Order: sequence, then C-alpha cells, then structure tokens
Amino acid sequence: MSQGRTGDRRPRIVQRLLRVRLFYKIVLANAVIVLVGTLVGTLLTRHVIRSGADFTVSWIVLLALIGLLVTVLVNAVIVRLALSPLQLLEETAARVQAGDLDARVPYSPLRDRELDRLTTTFNRMLDNLESYHIRLTGVAIRALNAEEEERKRIARELHDDTAQALAALLIRLRLLRAADDRQVREATLDELREEIGEALERIRRFARGLRPPALDELGLVPALESHVRSLSESIGKTIRVEAEPLETSLSPEAELVLYRIAQEAISNAVRHAEADRVTVRIGPENGGVVLSVVDDGRGFDVGRVMASEERGLGLFGMRERAAYIGAHVTVRSELGKGTEVRVTVPTEAERRGFR
Repeated sequence: MSQGRTGDRRPRIVQRLLRVRLFYKIVLANAVIVLVGTLVGTLLTRHVIRSGADFTVSWIVLLALIGLLVTVLVNAVIVRLALSPLQLLEETAARVQAGDLDARVPYSPLRDRELDRLTTTFNRMLDNLESYHIRLTGVAIRALNAEEEERKRIARELHDDTAQALAALLIRLRLLRAADDRQVREATLDELREEIGEALERIRRFARGLRPPALDELGLVPALESHVRSLSESIGKTIRVEAEPLETSLSPEAELVLYRIAQEAISNAVRHAEADRVTVRIGPENGGVVLSVVDDGRGFDVGRVMASEERGLGLFGMRERAAYIGAHVTVRSELGKGTEVRVTVPTEAERRGFR
C-alpha cells in the first residue's frame, strides 16, 4: 500500500519555500544567479578600475567564461534538485513496469504542491492497480475452480446416469436375444425405446445447461425467456422477461455476455437476496442496448460488498464480462428495497471504437 507521510521536522520557512511551484522555483533560482553574477561582475569591474590595473580583452573573456560556467553549474544543480521528485516517479514507474507491484513513490523533501498531488495520485493509482490485480486473480481462481467443478459434475453425470443407463440397456439387449417369447420381446423392446428416449432427453437437458441452443438459434430474448421459464417452474418464483424491439443488432459475443450476466444476476437474486419477484428488462437506449435485472429481495451494501475480496467477486466478474464488449455495469441496491443490475451496451460506432 502507499506510504504515509511522516512528520515534517524542517523549519516552517523552509517548508513554505520548498512548496513553491516548480516553475517559480526555477525562475527564482535563475533570477538569483543573474543578480549575484551582476553584482560580482560590477564589484570586480569597479575594483579593477580603481586599482588602475591593465584589464585586457582576454581577461574580460576569461571572467565571462568563468561566470558563464559557474552560472550553468549552479543552475544545473538547482534544476536537478527541483526535478528530483520527478526522477522518483520515473524510477517507481520503471519498477512497476518490471513487475514490482508493491513499489510506491516516496515523498521527496523537495516536492512542491503539484508534485505532492501527483505523487499522491500516482500512489493511489498503484493501490487501485494492486487491488484490481488481486480481484482479477480471485476471479481467475474462481473461474478455474468453477471449471473444475463443472468438469466433475459432467463426469458424475455421464458416469452415474448416462453411462450406467446405457450399460443397463446393453445388458437387457443381450438378454433379449435369448428370449423366445415374441410378446416378451416386443414388450421389452417398447421398454427399451422408452428408456432410450429418457436417456436422450437427459443428455439434451445436460447439453442445454452447458450452452443454450436457443441463444444461437433464436437469439438473446428467446433464450432468456426459455431460461426464466424453466427456472421459474423449478423453484416456484415469479420471474419474467420484458423486452422491447431493439434498434441495433447485437454481436454473438454481446448476446452471450448479456445472457451470462442476466443468469448470474437472477441466480444472485434467488439464492442470496431471497427475492420472490425478478424482472428482466431489455430494450434500446440512446442507440445502444440496456439490460436490467430488478428484484424485490433484501438488498445489500454495494460498496461494502465490492470492497470484500470474497463476496465482491461475482459483481467484479460481471463487470469484467461486460468490459469484453465495451459495456458498463451499474449495481444499485438498498437494504430491504431490492437490487437492480443494469448493463449498458454502447452504440455500434462506440463498440467499433472500443475494438
């Protein structure tokens, strides 16, 4: 995290002088150099004239060169010191680029107000980057675990249900070959046909759960209606879809993102918010598309949940999905008053600019 400011023990006048803007520091330093050079040159010339010494052109050129060299050196030192906070910024940026995400810009004693604000902003940006990286890692781990769990579920489904059903059918087919009674064979064949039809329906349901065919064949709205109808019937909750004709077509990627976000929002409303009514609305807005999922659940503190590295991953995942298509997710919720998840997909021109 960013480094805090330590107590400044410098004299108050020094603190005030150092907090002068960088531009005025450099101008003031050059003015002092010019003034001192002028005074020294004037006094030296006066001394030479009074002493009656032979002051040739060579001496004048030599003194001018010495004065110029001293001026450049002093000016270089002053500018170097004045710009040292910028060097700290550059060094920290290089460390972050090299992979050191814990690097932060130390507060320079030579900073001014502008550099102080720049340092604070830069460190906050790095804090946000670190937090984002932690969240992104959490989402990746969660996605990996979800993928593994899905694979386990698929393996169990195929082994415990489909494979065993097919194995039982094979055994019955072998027994059927040995049956002499025609009526028994016909009855057994009818049973086998029914069992094969049931196994086929289970496989179809299984495939629909992995990837709804309605999304590819019919589009986003019919796929949402199919999902909502199936879910509403299975859990006994009131879930409905309200759709308006869209003014623009959505890409397959955008339809998939909106479908998955709606799925996640509905699941959260039913499982976590304990909502009795959920409404999914989709329609045009300012040339783009807006999808919202509104529930009458118990609501939650959005800021607190987003700050939680564990509980906020679902909302963070929604925003990451939306970012893939240049969309924006807004979550509004209040304790006891339900939740609204709103996804705004930009216009086609804006989406092309995003890509």
